[in-house]
Amino acid sequence: MSSNIKELVRISQSYGSNPVFVIAGGGNTSYKDDDHLWIKASGTSLATITEEGFAKMDRHCLKKISEKSYSSDPLKREAEIKEELHRCIDGPKNKRPSVETSLHNLIEKAFVVHTHPTLVNALMCSVHAHEKTKKLLGDEALFVEYTDPGYILFKLVEKRIGEYKKQFAKEPAIILLENHGVFVSADTPGEIDRLYAYISEKLSARISTPLPSTELETAGITGADLQPENSEAAGPKTAGLEKYIEELSYATDLTVNGYNSRLINHFVTGKQAFSSVKTAFTPDQIVYCKAHYMFCESDPDLVYEDYLEFEREQGYPPRVIAIKNRGIICMEENEKSAGTVYEVYLDMLKIAWLAENFGGPKPMTADQIAFIDNWEVENYRRKIAKNG
Repeated sequence: MSSNIKELVRISQSYGSNPVFVIAGGGNTSYKDDDHLWIKASGTSLATITEEGFAKMDRHCLKKISEKSYSSDPLKREAEIKEELHRCIDGPKNKRPSVETSLHNLIEKAFVVHTHPTLVNALMCSVHAHEKTKKLLGDEALFVEYTDPGYILFKLVEKRIGEYKKQFAKEPAIILLENHGVFVSADTPGEIDRLYAYISEKLSARISTPLPSTELETAGITGADLQPENSEAAGPKTAGLEKYIEELSYATDLTVNGYNSRLINHFVTGKQAFSSVKTAFTPDQIVYCKAHYMFCESDPDLVYEDYLEFEREQGYPPRVIAIKNRGIICMEENEKSAGTVYEVYLDMLKIAWLAENFGGPKPMTADQIAFIDNWEVENYRRKIAKNG
């Protein structure tokens, strides 16, 4: 393994194992030389990645993607791009390069670390994201307005980088994507770390009210905890969620977990409080939690009826249910995927709270959500998440 690939593995694991930067399977990293690009393969965890977790890509082949024309139909176009990326693999073809491979190749610097930090997305998922980015980071960062991920995002970033280079005669080291995350690039891992620290310092200085405690009051109570032989283990920590969990566990055969904390309490006091977190802010939230979340004011005996009504309206069952004045319930097919729903949705609550410092949270639109929900790439990520 070359020293540069060792550094890529090291920095990938460092950022990937830090929940400040990466939740669930989000984010990707790369290293490039003149001829090749090594980029995280889809379905690989940054936290535990090794050299084998990267796809080695032919950069000359990747460059041709920018020069070709593709279908005007979004889903057909992304299928075509997937095939193009597969052809550009220089090595074993059993790896699936990140959908953002072309974007990584576009950036000139050797190392690229793309993450979705909570603090960054508090800014990127806010009403005044563009204005505040300019004010806080000035000309050090390039802000890119939201567009559908994949090829369209690549072409937009390509255009914005070109405009930036004409104005400043250099490439931006920080690229901030609205309702998405950040790309940081440099020729050394040390400079990557310095740039991330710079972003954190600038944004942290604007947070006037710290996050409420996220310490669990329900200790992640599950349906299994509420079986008669475990009733004492559940105890008062369920904060009134136990009957809802019991009802949903019996009615759905899903893994059903309940949680409460000071931060969660802030958003479940009523429909108005919940309104800011009832729709996803980022593609990752849609992948792991779906796009819409349910609020329940009913007694436990009626929660399943509300569940079915939500399913009829949205076309899928809720992954997250907020129970008024009690907490949230996260539901999925197995314990691992249910835990991921909680981690991702908790991060969304943090983003919503912190976004108030930048004008308030800004959810994704119906059209943006529809693209993510129907995109094969994100459905693949869902499958990987559920299967571990």
